[in-house]
Amino acid sequence: MKTAFDQGKGPAVLLIHAFPLNHTMWEPQLASFTSEFRVVAPDVRGFGRSQPQSPWTMEEAADDINALLDSSGVETCAVAGVSMGGYIALAFWSKYPQRVRRLILANTRARADTETEKTARNEMIAGLQQNGTALLPDRMLPRLLRPNASQETVQAVRKMIDAVHPSAAIYAVMAMRDRVDFSSAVHRIQCPTMVVTGSDDVIISAGEARALAGTISGCRFFEVPHSGHLSNLENPEEFNRALLAFLRP
Repeated sequence: MKTAFDQGKGPAVLLIHAFPLNHTMWEPQLASFTSEFRVVAPDVRGFGRSQPQSPWTMEEAADDINALLDSSGVETCAVAGVSMGGYIALAFWSKYPQRVRRLILANTRARADTETEKTARNEMIAGLQQNGTALLPDRMLPRLLRPNASQETVQAVRKMIDAVHPSAAIYAVMAMRDRVDFSSAVHRIQCPTMVVTGSDDVIISAGEARALAGTISGCRFFEVPHSGHLSNLENPEEFNRALLAFLRP
């Protein structure tokens, strides 16, 4: 994992991107956040500037973050993850809770994949092995974004997807398929936590996200209107407003 963005002064905020994107998915947040916080946005193994590709687990990604914070001189931070980034954020909280000052779980879930979802992951892996990443835009865009997403957002997401190496995508899908189930552990989260969802998220419903928030003591819940699975990109104004209110002391 490589730091691709590290700017601003103040309490540190770590932003972990979704699949199959990279740290640039956070561009709508960077200008707003760096005026008050030190923002660190890495690329997960194999994505963006974090090359080359190699197999990994969520726990190893958590170790990558721990090493990244050490090398960056960051002792504690607020951690925000969208989708796959949320899976990594939970693994990081589980291994290094003393480093997590606040936790934002956006468009993500605590439970592991069901058998049906694992089968779908295996089918995607087979498709990537056979056809490379050419299948990803048509398969992912309708699930990541709401139907009437702006062309600018669609093009930005497609550009990130087009940059992904097939091996990086395969290893990430494997990591998501095999991730640990945290649904029976999240009640132990003690740091201030917020769960964020998109009103039109077809991957993780608002109802499922609200249920997750209900299992975490004192958890805030925020539904970003007019947004799908990538709520930070589709409605950055509302997303930023909610996160900044949560991050400020």
